[in-house]
Amino acid sequence: MGRYRLITRSDFDGLVCAMILKELDMLEDIMFVHPKDMQDGMIDVNEKDISTNVPYLPGVYLAFDHHISEKGTKAVNYINKPDAASTARVLYEYFGGASRLKISEELMAAVDKFDSAQYTMDDIVNPKGWVMLSYLLDARTGLGRFRNFRITNYDLMMMLLDYCPDHTIDEIMRLPDVQERVKMYYEHEKLFRDQLKGCAEVVKDVVILHLKNCDPIYVGNRFYVYTLFPQATVSIH
Repeated sequence: MGRYRLITRSDFDGLVCAMILKELDMLEDIMFVHPKDMQDGMIDVNEKDISTNVPYLPGVYLAFDHHISEKGTKAVNYINKPDAASTARVLYEYFGGASRLKISEELMAAVDKFDSAQYTMDDIVNPKGWVMLSYLLDARTGLGRFRNFRITNYDLMMMLLDYCPDHTIDEIMRLPDVQERVKMYYEHEKLFRDQLKGCAEVVKDVVILHLKNCDPIYVGNRFYVYTLFPQATVSIH
């Protein structure tokens, strides 16, 4: 089997998909994209590409997803399993699961939790371990708006691709470049909470966050708003 460019989202699920392909010696390169760019046909793809967790584009070698909203796509190279908790899980099972791959079940359980958003209240307000790492890697947390880190978020993803498979979550969280982001996360915690309270408008079960005039928009996980407005089931930013 050859090597391929992985086209995926820049998040925890994308990282684990890359780990799986790397273990299989199938990873040539990684391209992190926004899903809308795939929908709009702005990404050129070919038979040397594998896409995960992004809208399907004809021309890729294989495409993997787990969103039921994309289930209508019919193609022989499109593998969508809506019952799977993450796209990484779909990829993992497709390539043989535990019988073939060394990636830990602990890590797979963590990415399932992230991609299906199965977080407890404590996970949201007091994140630790894999949960905290998943927030740090989620573009919606907002760390990418700040440019004063030692290395870029892309370089952090590349470093974690090599480091995560052979190290515990405690070792991963102690990495200086991870700790740098954890520090900012906690420095912004109260500022983020107050900002949400100050810009939110609740309409029935929808909370609308008026962030247009907020500068900066502080760092925080995307679920925190629901702890402040528990009646809300949807948020609009």
